[in-house]
Parts: sequence; C-alpha cells; structure tokens
Amino acid sequence: MENNIYRNEDSIDLRELLKTIKKRKKIIYLVTGAITTLALLYAFILAKPVYEVNAMIEVGKIGSGTKDEAPLDDIVDIKQKLEYLHGVHSKKKKTYPKLKSITVSKKSQSIFSIIVEGRDNTSATKHINKIVQQVENNYTDKVKSYMNTKKELILLTEHDIEISETNLEQIQNTLQNYNEKILNLTEKDAALAGIYTIQISQNQTQTQALQSRISALKSKVFNLKLDISPLRISKTHIVGQVEVVDKPVKPKKALTVIVAFITGLMLSIFLIFLLEFFSGTKEEEENKSSI
Repeated sequence: MENNIYRNEDSIDLRELLKTIKKRKKIIYLVTGAITTLALLYAFILAKPVYEVNAMIEVGKIGSGTKDEAPLDDIVDIKQKLEYLHGVHSKKKKTYPKLKSITVSKKSQSIFSIIVEGRDNTSATKHINKIVQQVENNYTDKVKSYMNTKKELILLTEHDIEISETNLEQIQNTLQNYNEKILNLTEKDAALAGIYTIQISQNQTQTQALQSRISALKSKVFNLKLDISPLRISKTHIVGQVEVVDKPVKPKKALTVIVAFITGLMLSIFLIFLLEFFSGTKEEEENKSSI
C-alpha cells in the first residue's frame, strides 16, 4: 500500500509521517484548539483564584528570658495536632480558607511556620489568626496549672517566713532576758554567769541561722512571684507580620494553557495515526477480498 506510513520491513518513513500529518492537519487544529480553548476558559473565567499567606508562629513559653525557658508543649506534638484537626494530609476536599502546610524550625524548639490558602488574602489572614488563637487556647490550662502551683509555693513559703520570724522574735526576747540577768548577777553567781553565757551564745547562733533562713525564704518568694509575672510568661504569637502575596498562586494560567496546548497536540497526532492505522487495515482487507 503506497500511502501506508509503515514500510514492509517495519521501519518508519518520516516523509510518509509528515504527509499523513499534513493530510489530516484539520484534526490537529480542531483537537488542539478545542483543548487549548477549554484551558483558557478554565484558567481565566471558570477557575476561582486562590491566594496564599504564610506566617511564623512562636509558641507561648514559661520562664521567658531565662535559661530554664521552655515552650508550653513539644513543637512536634503541636504540629501533629494541628495537621490532624485541619486535615492537612486528608484526601477529602476541603473548603477555603484551609491550612496547607506546617513547617517546624530546626533551629528553635518553639517556632513553626504555617501556610494558609484562601479565596482572598483577608480570609486567609483571619484563618491564620484563628489557628494562633487555637494553639493559645489549647495550652491556657497548662499556664493556669503552672501559676497555681507557684502561688501555692508562695503561700507555703510566706507561712514559713511568719513562723521563722515568730521564732526569731522569741529567741531575741530570750537573749535579751539572759543579758539582763547577767547584768544583775553578783560575784557569788559566777557559775550561773557561765551558764547564761553559754545560753546567750546558743541563742545568738540560732538568731543568725533564722535570719539567714528568713532572708533565703524572702528571696524565694521574690523569685516565685517573678516566675508568674508577665515578664516570664509569653503568649503564642505571630513573629513579625503575616506575609501576603497580591497575586493568586492558583490557577497558574500560563502553565495551564501551555500544558493544555501540548496535550492537545499530542492527542491529535495520536488520533491521526490511529485513524491512519484503521484506514490502512480496511484498505488491506478490501484488497484481499478483491483478489
């Protein structure tokens, strides 16, 4: 068969290929044009734009600004909880705005980044603030528990200070009493004076110990109160500002049209060869039947 694009030895004749494509070029125009037109309609008319905003979030910490500072929860646990609650890895269709991804910083134990997609930057930004508030609310109970524990320690320590100050006052009174007795002793009471001197020495030692203890307890109360002050407890917050992009990230119009054009071109060429194959097969059958 003269117009067959395949030779008998199963080699491809490029000239015949080009002739075949040229002969059926209308198919290329129609198929490629139709698919490209559909892509244009989708990209510029049908598809709704999707905007992307991202933010860096720092989880609230206890003991902020000290060597013992620590986030309210493990950052990886926070990431997994948020991914589950917002269905980040779920294959189900999610409405916008939606949480797209969460990235944990390798250099920090309290910072992670999130990307949110929305139909506009305003709704996406609101969704980020909602997520931040969600993280903060989840760990409010831990902050309350921490503060209640510290407050109980403060009360116990202050009670200990009161007892120590009462004991100190009693010892100081006893010490003053011994001093007065020594002043009233005569030479005949030398032995008794020695006993009073020993008692005075013991009371002075106890006085110094109690004074030192009271000072340490007051310092402890000060540090405990400082631990629950706003200076030492930081809330979950956005670092800097939410980053927004004025142009939508979806659909990628140029890429969509280019892919559609290439797909249409390849599909039309495939159809041409398929039609040519069936045409050649039919012609061979007609030749066989005529013989």
